[in-house]
Amino acid sequence: MFKKIYVEITNICNMNCSFCSKDDRKKQEMSLENFEMILDKIKPYTSYIYLHVKGEPLLHSKLEEILKISKDKEFMVNITTNGTLLDRQKKVLVNDTSVRQINVSLHSNIYDNEYIKKVIKATDYIISKTNIVFSFRLWNITDKNINNDKIIETLKNHYNIEIPNNVSNIKLSDNLYLNFDEVFNWPNINNDVYNEFGRCYGLKSHIGILVDGTVVPCCLDSNGVINLGNIFESNLDEIINSNRYQNMLKNFKDNKKCEELCRHCDFI
Repeated sequence: MFKKIYVEITNICNMNCSFCSKDDRKKQEMSLENFEMILDKIKPYTSYIYLHVKGEPLLHSKLEEILKISKDKEFMVNITTNGTLLDRQKKVLVNDTSVRQINVSLHSNIYDNEYIKKVIKATDYIISKTNIVFSFRLWNITDKNINNDKIIETLKNHYNIEIPNNVSNIKLSDNLYLNFDEVFNWPNINNDVYNEFGRCYGLKSHIGILVDGTVVPCCLDSNGVINLGNIFESNLDEIINSNRYQNMLKNFKDNKKCEELCRHCDFI
């Protein structure tokens, strides 16, 4: 069993954030038929799916159907979004869906007062109608070029709460949290990071499935460099038992990175 499986329902995004990795993959959204096929194939392996790798999931033209299929098949859904479409999709999200948590990357839009106000308004509305947990993310605290003061001040004033500087997670209101973290670099075989040793939760607690069906070891392999197989062409047990998959697992257990991309990852 995996703790979660990332399913990239679209790699299309309505923003072009500097912290996101760049790729030249074909831009597309997953069909409902392919999404349903994936859920059927991963059902024995997890109860939690994360609509995230790249792209903006709330941009999917069939989001309501995606969430209905997820509920019908008894999956719990986490969504990671830049928040710009929360207001547009709020009625879909407050329907009787399978959404468990929504992570909003507030660092996607530094700093637009109207954007922050719309995110807050939509979030408050959704929380008032559902049990969905929200996490506002500021994953940029080590970026010396970014100042979060205006965002934090807006949140403090709206929720009437103090936000200390030395916390990583704080409750703003019922079912709403603010999460701080450091900037991370997406692994890339051309970057300056290199380490042959380390363990990873990839393949053990989670895997990712890109919009074209490519199975990858984690959500940071946004280009499908470590292609473990295609979920549309193989069953998941075949992919898990493949030589490449098992070799990675064995080496991680021995504190070794056998894949070149992993050697250029500083997230481990």
